[in-house]
Amino acid sequence: MLKKFLKVTGTFILLFVATNLYAQDLFRGEDLSKLKVDQLTETDISKFKTQLTNMGMTLDQAEKIAVSKGMPLGEFDKLRQRIAASTNRSSGPNNPDRNSNGSDSTAKPQYQSERPRSLIDSLIFGSELYTSVAPSFEPNLNMATPLNYILGSTDVVSISIYGVQQYEGEHRISAEGSIQIPNVGQIKLAGLSFEEATEKLKTVLGNSAYPYLKSGGSKLALSLAKIRTIRVNVIGANFPGNFNVSSLTTVFNVLYLAGGPSKFGSFREIELMRNGKLITKIDLYRFLLNGDQSDNIGLKDNDVIRIPPYKKRVELRGQVKRPGIFELLPGENFSNVIEFASGFTDSAYTASVKVYQQTDRERKVTDITSEQYTTYTPKSGDLFIVSKILNRFANRVRISGAVFRPDVYALTPGMTVADLIRKADGIREDAYTGRAQVMRLQDNLQPSILSFDIKKALSNDPEHNFVLKREDEVLIVSVQDLQDKFKITIQGEVRLPGEYNYVANLTLKDLILKAGGFTDAAYKNIEISRLLKRDSISSNDFRSAQLITTQIEADDLQSAAANVKLEPYDVVTIRRKAGYQLPESITVIGQVQFPGPYTLNRISERVSDIYNRAGGALPDADLTGAYIKRFRTQMEIEALNNKTMKIQKDVKADTSNSTTVVKDFDQIPLDLPYILSHPGSIEDIFMKEKDQLVIPRYDAQVKVSGAVLLPTQITYRAGNKLEDYIDAAGGYAYNSMKRKSFVIYPNGKTAVTKHFLFFSFSPKVTAGAEIVVPYKPEKRPLSTTEIIGLSSVLASLAGVVLALLRL
Repeated sequence: MLKKFLKVTGTFILLFVATNLYAQDLFRGEDLSKLKVDQLTETDISKFKTQLTNMGMTLDQAEKIAVSKGMPLGEFDKLRQRIAASTNRSSGPNNPDRNSNGSDSTAKPQYQSERPRSLIDSLIFGSELYTSVAPSFEPNLNMATPLNYILGSTDVVSISIYGVQQYEGEHRISAEGSIQIPNVGQIKLAGLSFEEATEKLKTVLGNSAYPYLKSGGSKLALSLAKIRTIRVNVIGANFPGNFNVSSLTTVFNVLYLAGGPSKFGSFREIELMRNGKLITKIDLYRFLLNGDQSDNIGLKDNDVIRIPPYKKRVELRGQVKRPGIFELLPGENFSNVIEFASGFTDSAYTASVKVYQQTDRERKVTDITSEQYTTYTPKSGDLFIVSKILNRFANRVRISGAVFRPDVYALTPGMTVADLIRKADGIREDAYTGRAQVMRLQDNLQPSILSFDIKKALSNDPEHNFVLKREDEVLIVSVQDLQDKFKITIQGEVRLPGEYNYVANLTLKDLILKAGGFTDAAYKNIEISRLLKRDSISSNDFRSAQLITTQIEADDLQSAAANVKLEPYDVVTIRRKAGYQLPESITVIGQVQFPGPYTLNRISERVSDIYNRAGGALPDADLTGAYIKRFRTQMEIEALNNKTMKIQKDVKADTSNSTTVVKDFDQIPLDLPYILSHPGSIEDIFMKEKDQLVIPRYDAQVKVSGAVLLPTQITYRAGNKLEDYIDAAGGYAYNSMKRKSFVIYPNGKTAVTKHFLFFSFSPKVTAGAEIVVPYKPEKRPLSTTEIIGLSSVLASLAGVVLALLRL
């Protein structure tokens, strides 16, 4: 029994140890058929992830390697799920090992990583290949196997024979470089290209078990089922080291994994070493400038990529399309640097370029001309500055003013003033030909004026038709520019009152027509106010304008009076007909016989008149609650708003939370029973346009609100006092202001409780009224600052009192 227990325990320990060994070395073992993913711990899964990251592999690449080593697909699917679950947990918001963007802070570069910034100076030409915006250069594992691909150990090839004879099988190339085919034996494929291996298999299999391959009765297809892993060493990169990558990986793939050349690494003389020999030198500029991937060759196991330090670098700044730092090879000149920078910009000064150089002791500056670009050999550390062209014109003249085509023109040798005027298609009809000017810059850039006669210049008078110089500007004024812009005004009862331009021979009729004609309210009397023209002012003449009156009927603009000639600055006033007023309407609302809109028959119509026109009140009307709702005009609302805001500002009130400062109407209380018994009295007010006469329904309730225990409505009882209704509402609340209680009557009037010595007189309560008991203001405790300030004041006062007592 003890032996059996020890045997079982030993088996379990061996299985556990074996599983952990596989877990710690997933890709180095040769046989993964016994690996059980369910028995792995979270630490093992983390090791898997770290191993994948260090090797620069994706899960798809790892799957191909693991399956080729005997790992069942089902087990790898479990592994994939465990890794995904672990990644989701580690990307949570509380994980301290994550960066703010959710990336693993310990992760090393791989094909799909995104680097937040350039690994080297971004000005170095080619650095963009190794930034987060660069292509990943991940090898394409889904492409067809290249015919020149060299097979090696651990590659898995798939052989398919179809036709008369058939065979399907996958074979892993052993460490000795051979595969084992049933009924045929071992065939060595390692070291052969894919194309050579296909021909060899056809020959060997055709001479043995599959003779129909020779006669053509059967065909052979060879494909690569599993890709082997190779090891590549990188020296001189941002992330130097050993990389386990796919055998399809190229130089550019591995350079991306290694982060590219370091700060001092060369982009143009990268060495590929194989078996201790230099295979080729890689120049990344060929890819960067021309998209040439001839240097992107495939790698083999144990290849070494060496990135030596650069030998010569120069910097180019200024007006080029791609400023930066560029590496030069022996024999290259400054024109190559310009080519690397994609050429000059459109505004570059290309005649010469400044070069700042470093000597053994100090710096110096040199100018190289455009003729030297192809011969000048830069030195390492040179700084080239390409300047911008001057913001000036070598042959520009300008003409403006009263010509048909004012514009900028090219100055030609010997061009005169007349030539420029003719280029501008000549002068306009309104041009002032007596004198024109040429604005010219002197040698010290001070402006000067040259005057000439246009007519004489156009007749080729040499004194006036002088030769122009660069940047000259010819100014030809219009006669209209030499005159005042006269205006004339019309106001009053016309459709388009306002200010109009004065023109010669303008009559009163013309101005009225310009203003859209008379309105219906226009009166025949017209007044013209005219500017007084005088040389002096006497003490007996205080007039500011001359008044001219005339009469024109609204439909008679053909009369002689309408042909009065106007003068500049005249003001024409069209009076309004006496008593002309459009009908105005008011509204009656509530408990009357005929509610609705009513037109005011006269401007002195009162409340009693409208009440009688509405047929009187209904039986349930409350005449004591009648009131007028009078709406304000927009101008009145704005004026009240401004006034209210000014008052609040003066008293330093907080208006940050105020919304509507002023209502758009006033409520005017009415004593309608008194008005009806005394029509025409001072209480019987006049109605205005848009007024609303409101006669409410009789309400037998009294509303109690504010600081009472139970705000409510109570049935009105004649003879009850204010205190009776408050008692019915539960009495006063603890924070009430009893002495400030007031009553709001249905018509909007209010009455407050009055006090005399020890006596108080409550207002009368009527049906439909509302009793309001105000709340006491909240007492705010003194803040620390206020207490300190008060203490300081008291201490100062105490000091003053003590000083006075000592006197």
